[in-house]
Amino acid sequence: MSKQQNYKLYLGLAGLSLAALGLGLFYYGTRVETRRYRLERLAVQTKSDTTGSAIVSHQSLKILHISDLHLSGSDDEKVDFIRSITDQDYDLVLLTGDVFEFLDGLKYGPKLLARQPRLGAYAVFGNHDYYDYSIYNKTLGRIFRQHRHPPVRNNVEPHRIALEAGGFKVLVNQSHYIASENLFIAGIDYPGIKEAALETLMQGAPAGALKLGLFHLPRQLEMLSRAGLHLAFGGHTHGGQVRLPGLGAIITDSELPRENASGMLQVGRTKIHISRGLGADPRSNIRLFCPPAATVIELSHERAGVLGSDAVQSFASVKGQG
Repeated sequence: MSKQQNYKLYLGLAGLSLAALGLGLFYYGTRVETRRYRLERLAVQTKSDTTGSAIVSHQSLKILHISDLHLSGSDDEKVDFIRSITDQDYDLVLLTGDVFEFLDGLKYGPKLLARQPRLGAYAVFGNHDYYDYSIYNKTLGRIFRQHRHPPVRNNVEPHRIALEAGGFKVLVNQSHYIASENLFIAGIDYPGIKEAALETLMQGAPAGALKLGLFHLPRQLEMLSRAGLHLAFGGHTHGGQVRLPGLGAIITDSELPRENASGMLQVGRTKIHISRGLGADPRSNIRLFCPPAATVIELSHERAGVLGSDAVQSFASVKGQG
């Protein structure tokens, strides 16, 4: 065999190897890692101005944060996982949007909680609750932003009914105050809220209350800090879905920098947890080095402990819109 023939043979083998690797990664990313659901744990502290709240009287609060379920009618395995992790003693369960992908997923709403948390379960809606996206929206819509969303928003009343049948309280730019615990929870609807409206919403928080916030799309996070929230919870990014070793997330689909695609962020005096989520749009449901996850957060007063396994990242503000 001549050198030229050897070169062509090696080139062909290299091409086949790359094709096999690509197919293998695609299969793993779409069929394996998307189903590797994880429950992660994190310890977080609040500041001393929450001295009159439940955080002190109970030493700590155990919070389950779930997000981006993207439920459709064939998600039994995902819902089984959610029920398995909600079958524990929590103080709060927080769900931060993109709950339902298709209407046939509404049947799971009443089944998500295997056990009711001590202080309740709270939810906000995300963009996939409000819109039925097409391939056009998800591709060319990223170039022509006027077509980013379909022209008509969904009626989310059936979504709310399904969740409330399962024990969730849905907050649409609303708040909920638990007087016995001096605990204030604000829910910000998609795509966001004007600062004046948020200030009005936060006026219901008494002095010394522990102030928690729920949102879906991470944007204008400095505004959450100015509003005085101690801890806020969001989703939308899916952690980037595809993370490359040494580089991290490729995109965040939001104004967040790639290094802040998920985890605990520090924005001013507010800590913000961005969930990787448990699902994704079925048209782009691929994950690499970014398995779907829910997070248990042990929230304590600053004298009760130290930050847990995930480091708090500093937040670099970037202009943009998710």
